[in-house]
Amino acid sequence: MKLFECKDAPIKVFGLMHFYDRGSLRRLPEEVMEKLPQLRQFGNRATGGRICFRTNSKKLYVKLSSKTFIRDYAATQIASSGLNIFVGDRREGRFLGNVFPLGYARTDNFNSEGTFELDGKMTDITMFMPKNEEVENVFIGIDDDAEIEAPTPYENEKPVVFYGSSVTEGGCASRTGNAYNAVLSRWLNMDYINFGFSGSAKGEPELAQFFATLPMSVFVYDYDFNAPDTEHLEKTHEPFFKIIRGKNPELPVIMLSRPNYANNPEESEGRIAVIRKTYENAIAAGDKNVYFISGNTFFDIDDVFACTVDKTHPNDLGFYLMAKAIRPTLEAVLKKAVEKERMGK
Repeated sequence: MKLFECKDAPIKVFGLMHFYDRGSLRRLPEEVMEKLPQLRQFGNRATGGRICFRTNSKKLYVKLSSKTFIRDYAATQIASSGLNIFVGDRREGRFLGNVFPLGYARTDNFNSEGTFELDGKMTDITMFMPKNEEVENVFIGIDDDAEIEAPTPYENEKPVVFYGSSVTEGGCASRTGNAYNAVLSRWLNMDYINFGFSGSAKGEPELAQFFATLPMSVFVYDYDFNAPDTEHLEKTHEPFFKIIRGKNPELPVIMLSRPNYANNPEESEGRIAVIRKTYENAIAAGDKNVYFISGNTFFDIDDVFACTVDKTHPNDLGFYLMAKAIRPTLEAVLKKAVEKERMGK
């Protein structure tokens, strides 16, 4: 068996701003976490990261080495700590399986491994990293006579950036590949970065200033879950947008409201009004690249309470319905952004 580390070419890691920084795979730089220490635990995680390559091996060995082992509220151990693996074309990929630590009482050894059967034809492998863990390394083994190649490129060279709450982060999908942004990534062959911070994304201007410097094709934000109340959302939502827009005058920006509308319609309407005001003010000012999708359109089925685990966090059904509702807008916006990227080369 030939063994590789995820940092070895031609393997590529997507979705992490600071790939293999200081021995870890993480998504926030040190300077941002110094300004916002409440984000350190989340910034060191590999949430949204993907390991991608192509191989014609008949067996695939994967070893996940994590620095942490964190149980999560209302989520499976696979969702919290597991590596979620897909094989084949991303738009029609087949779920291959998970690699995750066994047992809830582990305190010292956070390594986990698995071996999977493949058909021996050259194909893409896409691995979604754990939501909750600080990942030290991922090892990949293939047959001695097999080859490994760079992955099929994503459609967009610049990633879509998502900012928001634990819902954005992926809570509480049964596995990481079922978070709404991960589902959209597969459906659209879309690179993305997940800046969902459980309970800690509250429209901080320091984060907006950081995001405004990133190369991105689309910016999506939906942090109203974490806003303590409507007043806080009103104080932060439009200023946050203006910081992003100030440095990115033509960047497509999609604003979302929280999906659990039915849990408290009156409060949800107040939050929707705040977000809609940001959107309408931008339109009135001549902005032609801003979009709004109301969360009350997400769970478009008779039993809306079947879509969450706790009336707040979506389950797999809820995330699927979110992705389905967001897809038409994001797909159209992303297509234009990608065409513009290609014309600019």
